[in-house]
Amino acid sequence: MNRLRAGLTGIALVALLAACGGEPPADGTTDQVVTLDTATPGTGATPAATASPERPLLRPDTSDAEEERLYDVWFDCLEKNGGRGRGPKEAPDGATGGSDSGPAVAVPADPEAEEQDRAAEKACENLEPEAPWQRAKRLDPEYADKLRDWITCIRSHGIDAWESDGFVTFESLPPEDKMVLVGECETKAFSVS
Repeated sequence: MNRLRAGLTGIALVALLAACGGEPPADGTTDQVVTLDTATPGTGATPAATASPERPLLRPDTSDAEEERLYDVWFDCLEKNGGRGRGPKEAPDGATGGSDSGPAVAVPADPEAEEQDRAAEKACENLEPEAPWQRAKRLDPEYADKLRDWITCIRSHGIDAWESDGFVTFESLPPEDKMVLVGECETKAFSVS
């Protein structure tokens, strides 16, 4: 799994914890449930959702450079529309100032900035890259069956995963070598030709 996808998964985890009003415990342990969900809050992403212009698809054969370019286009749009986008000096792995600068610092909630971010996300929603499972969740009436196949495949590799509200859920995020298997199972379940 490339650094960008791993970083965005980390960002999604922080956003999920923030949205739930929780913070990771100070002792480094986690009793939170991790869900693979990068849907924008309030979009109501369901298989029956109204189709919007096609978002860029992150196919299994998408190169790291192309994936980064697609995200750069989306982040630039967010910034041009008043959102925070990627922010200054933020590396693709989500840490401000690059991966050697230490952990990213949590920013306190700012209701006005959050409203601007939501407006920018709405304006740029057709540029946000999406994984095959995200597109299927949005458009495919057979998403539930494919999700079940994805979870069955993940479990066949000894990774504890289950479905929760239409998403793959883990007790804690698997290590990178196991996330590769999660990705291979995604490709198998949501084959993109």
